[in-house]
Amino acid sequence: MAKPLGADFYFGLSAGHDHRIALLIPPPSLTDEYAASAPLGPDGTRRENTGVAIRVKDTNSLAWRRAQIPAVNGFGNARSIALVRSVLANQGAAGGVRLLSPKGCEPAWQEVFRGDDRMLGTPTCWTVGFGKFGNTFGWGGSLVVSDPGSHMTVAYVMKQMIDRDRQEDNRGMEIVMAASSGLH
Repeated sequence: MAKPLGADFYFGLSAGHDHRIALLIPPPSLTDEYAASAPLGPDGTRRENTGVAIRVKDTNSLAWRRAQIPAVNGFGNARSIALVRSVLANQGAAGGVRLLSPKGCEPAWQEVFRGDDRMLGTPTCWTVGFGKFGNTFGWGGSLVVSDPGSHMTVAYVMKQMIDRDRQEDNRGMEIVMAASSGLH
């Protein structure tokens, strides 16, 4: 998808791009052994994580960069991530390039689960591969949100993590909300 769009985005990164990588930085109070977990639930307790813990040092490794794991290790800047994801917010086309039919985009928007997410410990709605929030969908360690109704996609990427147990991390959502308010 990235090549026809001219997006600087990759799953698995060749050695020629290593010099361009901004390494992930753990929260200031923690080391590169840190593995992000679900935020504290409304009752202040942490939900048990039965999945694989991915530490900061894992994501900064050469093995991680070379792996092609589309669910978790895409590499790109915010502009390219937004461009790739904008295909879903625009019925399958972006920048004059059609990559999917409108029907092919529908799984990204259609709800497949609604209820308490046992990992996040909060009521959640999921489509195929994305969290659904009202008429928008998205998810990510940084943040990318698409709104098919307004044909808008906003991406935010960061390298400095924040310890969610000590402070809320609203950096990405503030950018999404500002972009959304600019439409109205």
